Amino acid sequence: MKTGSKKTIAKIGLAVSVCIGIFIVLLSGLETKESSTSKAMVGESVPAFELPEVMDTSVLLNESLFQQQPLTLLNVWAAWCGICKTEHQFLHQLKEQGITIIGLDYRDDRIAAKQVLEQTGSPYQAVIFDPRGSLAMDLGVFGTPTTFLIDQKGVILHRFTGALDEKKWQREFAHFFKE
Repeated sequence: MKTGSKKTIAKIGLAVSVCIGIFIVLLSGLETKESSTSKAMVGESVPAFELPEVMDTSVLLNESLFQQQPLTLLNVWAAWCGICKTEHQFLHQLKEQGITIIGLDYRDDRIAAKQVLEQTGSPYQAVIFDPRGSLAMDLGVFGTPTTFLIDQKGVILHRFTGALDEKKWQREFAHFFKE
């Protein structure tokens, strides 16, 4: 093999290695970091909105959704969010316990969101379709899934970014629901 060929192969190998390294760094940056430290919007009212329901866009939803129960979870998710689909299993358990959950479908394709809900079943009482992410941005959402606890007056009591499971539920939200 000629020296020029060896150098070319070495350069290609180096370029591929660099590309793989950059890909891994970028991919890890897409994963939502778990956090309950953000206090953005905690103590504030849910911003006024009027957005369609994901399953039936002729139905418009607004902040009055949160006036129906003493406490409501608002879960920000998307069909493109793999961890959100995993989290839905736990949200179904919460629904079975009588916890009211409203979904906020964030920057998503409506057809893909409908398919996820039809395939896995919906843990939500209603799902707000937010294709531009306007409501999510008003809420200070920086990653999915993010869950907010909202009282009957529409005030945000708590927020958590990351996928909920039993342990995180007990740590972050359960005490709000104990009498």
